[in-house]
Amino acid sequence: MNRVYFKNFGIYHQHAKNSAELSALVSSRIPLSAEEQDPYQTISQEIINKNLVSREDRAVLNSQSKMVLNALSDLGERLDLASLSESTLYSACDSEEHNLSILREVINRDPVSFWQNISDIKKLSNPLEMLRLLPTNPLYHVSKVLKNHSEGVPLRSASLSGLSALKIACADIAYGSAKAGAIIMNSANMHSLDSLVMFNKFGEIKQRDSQQSGIIPSWGGVVVHLDHTPDNALAEVLAVTMHYQPLPKFEKQPWFALFDAANNSHGAPDVIISYENGIVSQSKAEREALHDVFPNVQLINYKSLIGYGGKVNNLVDIVCALSDSRIKPGSKVLFNGAGIMHGLGCALLRISGEAKP
Repeated sequence: MNRVYFKNFGIYHQHAKNSAELSALVSSRIPLSAEEQDPYQTISQEIINKNLVSREDRAVLNSQSKMVLNALSDLGERLDLASLSESTLYSACDSEEHNLSILREVINRDPVSFWQNISDIKKLSNPLEMLRLLPTNPLYHVSKVLKNHSEGVPLRSASLSGLSALKIACADIAYGSAKAGAIIMNSANMHSLDSLVMFNKFGEIKQRDSQQSGIIPSWGGVVVHLDHTPDNALAEVLAVTMHYQPLPKFEKQPWFALFDAANNSHGAPDVIISYENGIVSQSKAEREALHDVFPNVQLINYKSLIGYGGKVNNLVDIVCALSDSRIKPGSKVLFNGAGIMHGLGCALLRISGEAKP
């Protein structure tokens, strides 16, 4: 059975547009101010390296694909993307939201007669919008850029999506199914209408620094490269564990069961990267379970620095740790994750002595 190594990554995030900016952000350790953020901002993504995408494909790019392609461009600063043409592809990306611009156009034309003119929507609708809404849109564009003919594996498991992709990719590398390594593309937008409505309904969007509980939404994309060779690896993936728990929130006991299993299998880590996304009740449950199982382990949280990105949060945590000078070479680091109606998960990585990106 092969060992699995985390070789490199690229990032394009609301608060770190590339790997260099991510390193600076993590080094600063300056928490985000909720009062300086606008959770209801309109996001307009642009491709940084337009040469990556052929002209005919630009018309069907959606925002998730743009984030992933910008992260891929960052990865391309450190390796030849052509070398990834045989890698197995895994996608863990948000769906694209329906574009309401056509509805807005009909309203603006004649607000008083909107209901009489609503049939104009079908005249203005662009058939390419269907292609932009496909959940496999990022997979299509990345595979075309890499000239990669892997079938690709699209995955969805709420905020555990990144860990789910990592678990499957690691298994495929370990057992030889992904002989040329793996590429995971992961993106999300917590500024989406659906996300804001859900968290706002429960009063869990932090808009004032004095507010105790609530997320600071963020958007972003990460692309990571894994394979079975240790050369120039940033870390070795020792284990990825999932506990299926179809619950809307998680109390102490499910967290305890996850950590107890991890402790029995691999012992105590040197550092733990907590899941804590800003919701106080959930943070309390996780921390109490950690105190019972790993009472003396250093605890770090990155969401206070970079916000909560939903599906992309797990891999963002990992690449933050790989950019963090506090975490010394040889350290075993445990990364925690949770996904509503999916369960809990954790990944254990051993950070290597290679230079950080």
